[in-house]
Amino acid sequence: MKLPNFIIVGAPKAGTTALYNFLENNKSVFMSNPKEVNFFSANELREQNIYYDYFYIENLTEYEKLFKDSKKNQIIGEASVSYLYYEKTPEKIKKIIPDVKIIIMLRNPIKRAFSHYLMDKRLGLVKYSFEKIVSSYGKNESMKIYYQQYVELGLYYAQIKRYMEFFDNKKIKIYFQKDLLKNPDSVMKNLYEFLNINNYDLKDLNRKHNNFSMPKNNFIQKLYSSFWVRSLLSKILPKKIKKKIVGIFFETKSKPKIKKDTENILKEIYKNDIENLEKLLEVNLSHWK
Repeated sequence: MKLPNFIIVGAPKAGTTALYNFLENNKSVFMSNPKEVNFFSANELREQNIYYDYFYIENLTEYEKLFKDSKKNQIIGEASVSYLYYEKTPEKIKKIIPDVKIIIMLRNPIKRAFSHYLMDKRLGLVKYSFEKIVSSYGKNESMKIYYQQYVELGLYYAQIKRYMEFFDNKKIKIYFQKDLLKNPDSVMKNLYEFLNINNYDLKDLNRKHNNFSMPKNNFIQKLYSSFWVRSLLSKILPKKIKKKIVGIFFETKSKPKIKKDTENILKEIYKNDIENLEKLLEVNLSHWK
């Protein structure tokens, strides 16, 4: 039976894709394709019927098949960012892969929230303004799921505490996106040691970061909003061709900025959670406040 040795469980828009790409480029590591398989959160995603066109595996046999091509000495991993938020996920993972290592990426929750919103806006998945969603406090039914995705996913304390209740602290590694951006060599060296990977070359790390861009018209936006279209293009097209296509159909724009009033609302929402997280992790997160 081939199952992951480690799982990147989130948070969304906190650097998990960069981490996935770094690991995928290491010959000692086998990463699932697609990146997010959502096996341990499939029930929740189906029940909530979230607006994303999610890929998910519901059968353990099918889950195992994702890793069948891994070589004997490779470390196996997957990265499903939905795993951090849902309450029952840590217990599900523990039951099936009790010795798995858990990796968590965190980002300033306000920046994470706005980045998540901009991604969905880019995909044509949200029609409301960020300000309206945040000020709804999740009480407006039509905006409740958006509030969950942008605001509640950034309430990290309870989410991380759940993993600590099911997994030994030695099995959990938490990183911050800002550290991965500023010093990827240091973060990856630490991660390779955590995963017991000895064969690595830090020179191979791809440090490119994406510019903010938007589809040039509504048709491209609607087409790009489909997970299956993006997944298909990713599989059949070489990276150079994909880059040219993005250059043709997308235009680089200056990244929008969050409004000060909305930022202040979010600061108040996250204040207690950040303080609890500081105590839990024994870290200083004053720059988030």
